[in-house]
Amino acid sequence: MPRTKAIDTRPKGTPRVTVILSLILGLAAALGAGALSGIRIGKDALGTELAAYMGGLYGIISGSVAVVLTVLVLSLT
Repeated sequence: MPRTKAIDTRPKGTPRVTVILSLILGLAAALGAGALSGIRIGKDALGTELAAYMGGLYGIISGSVAVVLTVLVLSLT
């Protein structure tokens, strides 16, 4: 009788849910880190609330590129 191969049930590549969760968590971390650094740097000059808003905006703008590129590279490897 011919030998049969075992069926490989491991997923190929990165599952879609992992990529989506990585994007969401990475963008949330960029937003939070930007807000915290904005508060630390600009709370005396701008006030805490405005400094947090501006820091969050700059954090999400700069962090989104890094998060998307990192998830893309990691999902392809």
